[in-house]
Amino acid sequence: MNIETRKLNIINWISSLQEEDILAKMEEIQKEKVDWWNVVSSDDREAINEGLEQLDKGEFITRSQARNKIKEKYNF
Repeated sequence: MNIETRKLNIINWISSLQEEDILAKMEEIQKEKVDWWNVVSSDDREAINEGLEQLDKGEFITRSQARNKIKEKYNF
């Protein structure tokens, strides 16, 4: 079963739930989830934002181009 099917099954199950204790547990789980953006350092956030800006400007190389540069640099 793929992830999309699993999520739909859970959504359907949740929509029919009547048990308050199960809903409360699910809310606890939701609150526990930490947003990864708040965990990374400010330097990492800055680097990510810089990379996104470069992508928006079209300043990037493809995976195969990067692989070729590495091969040339390290004589692979």
